[in-house]
Amino acid sequence: MTRKCTLFIVIFTALFTTSAVGSIIKKPPGKPTETLYNDLTCSEQDRANIHEIISTMGEKGKLGLLFQQNHLREVGAQINHVHPLKFLAVVFKDPHLKSCMFYIWDDYFKRNGFLDGLGPSLTREADKGKLMMYLSDFAEDIGSSVEALKSYVNARDWENLVLFLIQT
Repeated sequence: MTRKCTLFIVIFTALFTTSAVGSIIKKPPGKPTETLYNDLTCSEQDRANIHEIISTMGEKGKLGLLFQQNHLREVGAQINHVHPLKFLAVVFKDPHLKSCMFYIWDDYFKRNGFLDGLGPSLTREADKGKLMMYLSDFAEDIGSSVEALKSYVNARDWENLVLFLIQT
């Protein structure tokens, strides 16, 4: 075999056995699949973690929370993949967790800690257009009015959205 032929075979093989072909041949991006609200990920373990976080925040005082701060952050990191509307649905469909929200909301530090975790997630999903598409199903899931929720989502007023959910 000639040297040129060998070089051609090496280059040809390298192109088709690595991702280099992707930089040469452009394929149009695939159509994004839309997940239904009911299919959003929220396992039993996710629900248990949400229950642990909200119960602990609602039932413990500031000193108790200070001692559990690292643990709660670790548990919170385990539910980062849960869509914020699914998270809220878990909280507001459970009578115990909903009652815990009253205690969280009455304490400035707990409320801000809660919103510091939830707010960026809601904003990120709103930026991606993934709040409005699920809002109707979320409202039905928690037994609320979609019209009332829309005004908070459109304004990105997460604090008053949560307050509305607590009061309904």
